[in-house]
Amino acid sequence: MKLVNKKGVRVLAVVVAAAFVTTSTLASAPAASKKKVFNVWWYSKDNTPNGQTWAVALSEFKKKHPELDVKFQLKTFEGMNNAGAQILNSNAAPDVTEYNKGNGTAGLAAKAGLLTDLAPYNTKYKWNLPSSVALYGQYDKGLMGTGKLYGIPSYGEYVSVFYNKDIFAKNNVKIPTTMAQLEAAMATFKAAGVIPMEMGGAGYQTVHNVYALAVSRANQTWINSFQLFKGKAIDATTDANIKWAAQTLLKWKTSDFFEPNVSGVSPDDAVAEFQAGKAAMVIGGSWLDGSMQTKVSTFSYGKFLVPGTLSVGSAGNLLVIPTKSKNKDLAAEFINMVLSKKYQNYLGNAGGLPLFADAEAIANPASILTATPFGVAVKKNALAMYPDWPVPGYYDILLSNGTALLSSGDVDAYMKATGSFYNAGRPKA
Repeated sequence: MKLVNKKGVRVLAVVVAAAFVTTSTLASAPAASKKKVFNVWWYSKDNTPNGQTWAVALSEFKKKHPELDVKFQLKTFEGMNNAGAQILNSNAAPDVTEYNKGNGTAGLAAKAGLLTDLAPYNTKYKWNLPSSVALYGQYDKGLMGTGKLYGIPSYGEYVSVFYNKDIFAKNNVKIPTTMAQLEAAMATFKAAGVIPMEMGGAGYQTVHNVYALAVSRANQTWINSFQLFKGKAIDATTDANIKWAAQTLLKWKTSDFFEPNVSGVSPDDAVAEFQAGKAAMVIGGSWLDGSMQTKVSTFSYGKFLVPGTLSVGSAGNLLVIPTKSKNKDLAAEFINMVLSKKYQNYLGNAGGLPLFADAEAIANPASILTATPFGVAVKKNALAMYPDWPVPGYYDILLSNGTALLSSGDVDAYMKATGSFYNAGRPKA
C-alpha cells in the first residue's frame, strides 16, 4: 500500500494478532478453578484500530491480573443495537462493554437503570473529560447531553468520502468542494465507465448517506433541535433538509452513480469493491480506516469531507459498565487503561482517532491522513452527530425505508414513514 510504512504495519499486525490470539483463547478455554470470571465485550472488529488497541490493552490487563479468568466476546453492532438492553438486563450482562451512544441506545439503557453511574471512577482516575466529549456519555431521563456520566468515549469518528486518487488523476478530477462539483465528478466517472460511488444500500450506508446529505445543508441550530430537542421542534415528515437529502440520493441512483442493484448491496461488499479498485469513491466511516490500510494495495487513496456545512461525526461509541456487572472496579480499571496515553498513542498509530493522544507520538502517515479531515470538521464545529440517535428504534426505520426508497423511488413514502416515527418518539414539551 502506498500510504503507510509497510514494515510498521506488519509489526503492528503481528502484535495485534498475538493479542487477539490471547484474548480469543481466553474466551474458548475452560475457566480455571477458583478464578473470578471477568467478562469483556466489544463489537469493533479486529481489523479496526479500536479493536486492535483494545485487544492489546486487554492482553496487558490479563497479565496484571493472573487471578482472573478473562473472557472476551466479539459482538456485532447490529446485535447490540437490537438486543443490547435485554442483554444488559439479564444475568448474561458483561462486566464492561462497548455500547452505542445516543438516546435510543445508551440513553434508553441509562433511563432503565441498566448502566452504572461512573462519577466515582471519574473522580478516582481524574478522567476530567472535556464537555464536548463527556456529553455523549451523559444522560438525563434518557436524553443525551446532560446528567449523570454513564459511558466513556475513547476515540472520535466521522463519515467522509474515501476516493481513488489514481482514478481521479486519470480523469482529471479534483477533490470536490461543493455538491455541484461532486455530482459533476460522478458524471465524469460514469462517462468513463467507472462506478462513481459505491454504496451498500441494504445496510447502514443508506442511513448515513441520507443524513450526510441532510446535514450538508443544515446548521447547529437544526442539529440542536433534531438531536437534542432544543428550540423549535422539527416536523420530520416535511423537513426541507431531510426531503432534499432523500431526493438527492434517489437522483444519484437514477443517474446510475451507484451500482444498478444498489438496494441489495451490503456495506461490506460495497467497501470491498472500492478496495478492489472498481469504484472512484465510497462514503464510509473512520471505522473503515484500518481495513483501508490493510486491503488497499493496488492504488493510492485519500479522504475528503462531504461538501457542505456540517459532517456526520462525533466522539466515538461508549465503554459502559452494566449495573449487573459483578466486577465494576475492575471494569473501571480497564476503561482507565484504554484512556491512558500509552493506549491513546497506540490507537493513533494504528490509524484511529484518539481523543487524548500526544500529537508528537503519532507517526503513522495513514493516521495523519484520517486525522486531517476530522480536524477540519472539529475546527469548524461542524460535527453533526449520527442519524439514529434521537429516538429508540429509529435506526431500523431509517434502514428499512432507506432501502425501500432506493427500490421504489417513493420520496413521499420515505418522509411519511421515517418522519412519523421520529415525531412520535420525540419528547413532548
